[in-house]
Amino acid sequence: MFTSNLMIKGNKNNYSNLIKNLNLQANDNLLEIGYGPGIGIHMICESCDSCTIHGVDFSRLMYKKASRYNKTYIDQKRVTLQYGDFLNIPIDQGKFDKVFCLNVIYFWNELEKPFSKILSDLREGGGFLIYMAAPEFLKEKKAPDSIFNKHSIEHVTGILKLAGFSRVEYYSDKGYYIHATK
Repeated sequence: MFTSNLMIKGNKNNYSNLIKNLNLQANDNLLEIGYGPGIGIHMICESCDSCTIHGVDFSRLMYKKASRYNKTYIDQKRVTLQYGDFLNIPIDQGKFDKVFCLNVIYFWNELEKPFSKILSDLREGGGFLIYMAAPEFLKEKKAPDSIFNKHSIEHVTGILKLAGFSRVEYYSDKGYYIHATK
C-alpha cells in the first residue's frame, strides 16, 4: 500500500506532462504498459470521456490496486486491465493510436523486442510516448543495477529508430519525455 501511494504522489506530475504530450483526440484507443496503481489511466479517463484504455502490468499487486482505483471506468467498458508480461501477451496488430509507459523502460534488458512489438501494435501514424528518469538520477538514488537498466537517452532513441519508428523526438525535464511516431 505504501509503495503504490508513493508511486501515485511521485508520478502525478510526470503523468500530467506525459498525458499532455499524448495530444489526446476523441475516440483514441490507448495502451499503457506498466500502469502501476492506475493513476495515469484514471487521469486520462477524467480528461477524455471518449478514449478507451488498455493496460498491461506484470505486478499482481498493481493489477489489484489499479482495478479498484479505476473500477468505475472498467464497469463503463472504457478501461481494460491485464496482469502479465507485455512481451508475452498477444495484442492485435495495428490496434492502438497511442502507446505509453512511465518508468518502465528500466525493467527491459533489451529494448529491441519491446520496441518492435509496440511498433506493430500501433496504427500507422500512431505515437509511442515514454517517460524515463535520467540514468544519473537513478544512480544518485542508488537504484540497484540488478533491477534497473540505466539506458542512456542516446541508446533509447537509437533503438527506437532501428525498430522502425519514423520520427523520434525528446525533451528533458528532470527526466526524458520521448515521442516516437510510426
